[in-house]
Amino acid sequence: MTFAEYRVHPSARGHHGHTTSIETARDQPYSTTSVAGFKRPAYNEPEPVEKHTRFLQTTSASRTLPDPPTYVETSSRNSRRSWPQPRLDAGKIVKVDDFDHVNHQTQSHIVPLPPIFSSTPGPSQNPLLTLRHPRYGLPEKLVDNFEALGVRAIYPWQSSCLLGQGLLSGVQNLVYTAPTGGGKSLVADVLLLKKVIENPGKKAILVLPYVALVQEKLQWLRRLVDGVLKQTDESSESLGFQQRPKSRAIRVAGFFGGSRFQVNWFDWDIAVCTIEKANALVNSAIENGKYGDIGAVGLDELHMLNDEHRGYIMELLATKLLALDAEVQIVGMSATLPNLQLVATWLKAKFYVAKYRPIPIEEHLVYENGIYPTANAKQFLLTASQLSAGMLTPSSNAKPCRKIGQSKSFELRNSVTNSVVALTIENAVAGHGTLVFCNSRAGVERMAVLISEAMPTSTWSDEAWSQRQDVLASLLALPDGFEEILGKTIPAGVGFHHAGLTTEERSIISNAHDSGTLKVIVATCSLAVGINLPARRVILNGARMGREMVGPAMLRQMKGRAGRKGKDEVGETYLCCEDYELQGVAALLEAEMPPVQSCLTSEKRGVTRALLEVIAIRMASSRDSLDDYVECSLLWHTVAPNLLGDIVGKAVDELIALELVQKAEYEHCLEPTKLGIAVVASGLSPEDGVFVYSDLQRAIESFVMDGDLHIIYLFTPVQTMGLAEISWVTFRNQLDLLDDSGLRAMRLIGVDPALVNRLVNSGGVLKENTPEEIRISRVYRRAYSAFQLRDLCNEMSVHRISKKYNVARGQVQTLSQTCHGFAAGMIKFCERMEWGMLGAVLEHMLDRLRAGARADLLEMAQVPFVKSRMARAFWENGFKTVAALSEADPAALVPVMMQAQGRRPYSDEEALENLKGKLLSKAEIIVRGATRIWERQQMAQWEEE
Repeated sequence: MTFAEYRVHPSARGHHGHTTSIETARDQPYSTTSVAGFKRPAYNEPEPVEKHTRFLQTTSASRTLPDPPTYVETSSRNSRRSWPQPRLDAGKIVKVDDFDHVNHQTQSHIVPLPPIFSSTPGPSQNPLLTLRHPRYGLPEKLVDNFEALGVRAIYPWQSSCLLGQGLLSGVQNLVYTAPTGGGKSLVADVLLLKKVIENPGKKAILVLPYVALVQEKLQWLRRLVDGVLKQTDESSESLGFQQRPKSRAIRVAGFFGGSRFQVNWFDWDIAVCTIEKANALVNSAIENGKYGDIGAVGLDELHMLNDEHRGYIMELLATKLLALDAEVQIVGMSATLPNLQLVATWLKAKFYVAKYRPIPIEEHLVYENGIYPTANAKQFLLTASQLSAGMLTPSSNAKPCRKIGQSKSFELRNSVTNSVVALTIENAVAGHGTLVFCNSRAGVERMAVLISEAMPTSTWSDEAWSQRQDVLASLLALPDGFEEILGKTIPAGVGFHHAGLTTEERSIISNAHDSGTLKVIVATCSLAVGINLPARRVILNGARMGREMVGPAMLRQMKGRAGRKGKDEVGETYLCCEDYELQGVAALLEAEMPPVQSCLTSEKRGVTRALLEVIAIRMASSRDSLDDYVECSLLWHTVAPNLLGDIVGKAVDELIALELVQKAEYEHCLEPTKLGIAVVASGLSPEDGVFVYSDLQRAIESFVMDGDLHIIYLFTPVQTMGLAEISWVTFRNQLDLLDDSGLRAMRLIGVDPALVNRLVNSGGVLKENTPEEIRISRVYRRAYSAFQLRDLCNEMSVHRISKKYNVARGQVQTLSQTCHGFAAGMIKFCERMEWGMLGAVLEHMLDRLRAGARADLLEMAQVPFVKSRMARAFWENGFKTVAALSEADPAALVPVMMQAQGRRPYSDEEALENLKGKLLSKAEIIVRGATRIWERQQMAQWEEE
């Protein structure tokens, strides 16, 4: 039997409550075809076979794509393939002197810019440029790991920075800046690792702003410390005080989101955390008297102190460490810190400014089909200003070095679109990688399709085709499918990246670009800050992200992705502008980076959380001790002293009014209430904590036990703005489908079906002007998100939820991931409030949400890759326990996994073989994972006996 014979029974598509079997799948083979260039239908809407393609396209009512490309036969030594012939023809790029003859030029006449080679001294010129030098005092195994990961030499600025007095010995704090791609993270890595290696009782915390960066750094550090041992702590061993045998291996743990596994304080040496998790970790250490164990803290992206939504928590963390006067080495880094000296003064640190970038960047402004070179920011500004003012005189410096011919294709009639596509094609033909930034998700997808349809056949080869088919197979093997447009763009070597994609899709696309399989990535600005993915050429399709102009910090982040060390000799940036944008571009380039300021002001409300935390963890219990704490904050360095007293006084009064803090029996003393302690333990702000408390209190008084909706609502994140914009028609439809239990739950949490009907009929929106209106709006947003989470718990796929609520699949997944962390906080909240029974119910539902399944599948959902429909498919085909999965033949699981995907892959035999290989690899991991879980269960059972 061939792999192409597997198929899901038609009655089973899109449903989880069907009866299927391996035999049913075997008895009903489906046809395949090698015809390419047509869209594949949605899995629940069969179309004739002749309309399907190897590219796995799905039609969509909300999206209209250009006509499929035609194909041309291309011979090779081993095979004969049909390559897609470009449907669009981008303008040709030529030197200005040749521009008048562009009509008879061909793509082969493109004149690339000459490479610029940077000269960086190496260890042969300066022995200090190798980490093996005895001045650094690093273990040989650690240096071996650095070299194995590509770090065979360091830059002069890194050497100078590390050798600053007191840094390698760990007694001096450090704040430094270095350009993106300049190697700033290595300095922090060395200092934190050296602290842990030389002080076995000490721990290090590395703080990063985004989950993707935490995951990436976690993998890097684990490879870096492989086989590296801490120095022996003979004195502590002789005392015999340790509670458990100490391992000399360096253990790296990640803290982000709602981790399923609880990591004990003693089980890690280096913690890689998001900002919120790092703050909670420090709070816990202070509460338990373990803060003396913290030896070093690294703060990456230090400029995020300006972010009033999240960055101020970084200030809380650092301020607590400074106020404790603990022996903690603080290392802060950023690519952009205009007032570096002020931040260094606050952190009691030395500061270092590095301007060196290993890969030089050539910057260009593209306007009206002209490419204007700019040697630096000042020249860039001058060029933009001259163009904006129409000052193109014979003596003007604003002259293009190259020009882009007009395209004959209707889709590329816009000069900016034509320029972006032409510059991308030029770089791809030269064999280099390109990042294109667009201002919206829809714009990203449109641009990716245009570039793929203009990609010339010279970028195709048997090897490239095979690698890209492998990427498609990885996407098709995902349990919830993938974004359909990727099926059109990936064969051309083009991918895209935005928040609407799932984490798995983004990971596959990023890895494919990093390996060179995909030459082009089109992205929103989130890629510039969320993950390290550089390219030879960076192109900005306009100077806006959304409706607003990009800020100077974001512009620098995007341009900083140009140039890949070890792969490119030069980086190139192209800012493509329309007429109406030129003045804004000139102002943007003239703008200075905003200075870092404290967010603990009364207007930004960070000070109430700061004071509540130090009172709740017993760092301060009087007004004098609060004043001492505030003097260690960045706020004290940026606000006039006579204003600080008022700020602190108003914040304390507000906390008392919210019943989070109360005055103690002793005069002038403050102590946290049980509610205040619960709010801090759950990681909520005071305002969010009070809102959650009111909902939980109502649940304690009257709880709907005969359904899931009420409990799901309680662990739905309160920060739902941006995650779930309400469609009132969909909201009403969901209310209409509720049973009596669900309706009672909605009424208890404060949802009025009559109000929803009025909003549907009038087309209105909820008002959010008064505190009460804001509270009501939050209730409805949470309820709308709770509907989506309920469907996830009931084994509905992310794909179906996305269509049902008209939100991107990535948004559904983000809501789920945010919910994990929030629900973990709610469990802690209930523990501190001594609501044990409610906490137990929350924990059970959190397990269901992680699994995306009902209660009967929770055991199997512990196995890697076995979630939601996959678990249900295994259950219905006889694999009902972890033990059954552990004994299964991986090959026997493949047809079940095909059923679980709920779609018919129409493709040729090669693509099917690729998919078969991917699923078989996953099946092998499933069997191994199930075996490990089963063995642990058996060991636990034997220990109990």
